[in-house]
Amino acid sequence: MSVRQAPSRPHPSSRPPWLLPLLTVVAVLVIGGLIFGLVSLIRGSGDDSATASEDATPNPCATEMVPASEVLPPPSKVKVNVYNATGVAGLASKTASALEKAGFKVGKVANDPVGRTITGVGQIRYGPKAVKRAELLSLYVPGAVLVELTRTGPKVDLAMGDSFEGLAPEQQVNAALASPRPVVTGVGCAPSSGATPEQ
Repeated sequence: MSVRQAPSRPHPSSRPPWLLPLLTVVAVLVIGGLIFGLVSLIRGSGDDSATASEDATPNPCATEMVPASEVLPPPSKVKVNVYNATGVAGLASKTASALEKAGFKVGKVANDPVGRTITGVGQIRYGPKAVKRAELLSLYVPGAVLVELTRTGPKVDLAMGDSFEGLAPEQQVNAALASPRPVVTGVGCAPSSGATPEQ
């Protein structure tokens, strides 16, 4: 006669019922923390780049007042063609000598090749490379009209008109050279047209 064994009963689980929900919550928190850290890292890197970009931004431009003598070239750097546009004989030679005495270099000395009568003090003709040279010469010939041409090169022409009475006195020129004029400066600024003497 066989003995029937009683069916085995499953052993009750030794894990408490609250363990699985707790592990799930912990896992969610860990994953959330990793995602938060990764996002913070990416944002921090972007902020650093933005800060570096801001730091690299040039300082804004500023306007300073400096004496004209620090802006304009010296007379020794300026070569002037002297033209007589009047009927006064010898005016070009006389003016050329006065310019040389003031320190300028003199090129051509002749009657005005343009051949037109100038009723005013005169004209100072120059090209884009001689802007500051022309400005300097205008201090010696106040009242002369600045005429910009499309010519190349740094030479300047002085064509004297009927109202020309000679160069300005030295004291007047020195006062004009000492007078302040605005110059734009700053790391991010293009140099002002008068910021550096022409070579």
